[in-house]
Amino acid sequence: MKLIPADAMRRMPWKNGGGVTTEIAIAPEGATLDNFDWRISTAQVDAAGPFSRFTGFDRSLAVIAGGRLTMHRADGNVISLAPGEAPVRFPGEVDIHATVDAPLSDFNVMTRRDTWVHHAEPITLAAGERRSLPTTRARMQWVVYCVHGALSLDGADVSLSQGAAVWLDAPSGNDTLVARVGSVGYLVALWPVA
Repeated sequence: MKLIPADAMRRMPWKNGGGVTTEIAIAPEGATLDNFDWRISTAQVDAAGPFSRFTGFDRSLAVIAGGRLTMHRADGNVISLAPGEAPVRFPGEVDIHATVDAPLSDFNVMTRRDTWVHHAEPITLAAGERRSLPTTRARMQWVVYCVHGALSLDGADVSLSQGAAVWLDAPSGNDTLVARVGSVGYLVALWPVA
């Protein structure tokens, strides 16, 4: 288990240089944008522009706060995302141009298609509410990201405040997330391709 405080996360330019991203977690540890298996990050988006291409990766993207993001795909599909809505999943090699109606923050998960799979979902928990984090697949891992509020893991000395995350790289199968106050965040399950 690895607690990742907000001030320990690495900030870097987008792959296409169009903005700045904050890397929450990456595997293997120490990997770069050229050789990672999976990566979870947030980004500030202030203006329209193209998405970075990640050929061979599956992506999930959600808007955390701010305005609405509209994804204009090269195939003509248009997808609009508002804060708090479920992430949209798409192939990393698809050409996408994004427009925004106001500056926003997003949450992004990427997995190398031939080695890892992911599932990302938003959570909203009332104070005292619990959410189990089962391990339903071999070598499954969890990353929990706190957008706001205060989350902890039952039975562990781990507390997440706004902008922090925890990586359960070897979950017990009985891990339970607890909201200390009303909280919003994202759960990401990751497992290797069988």
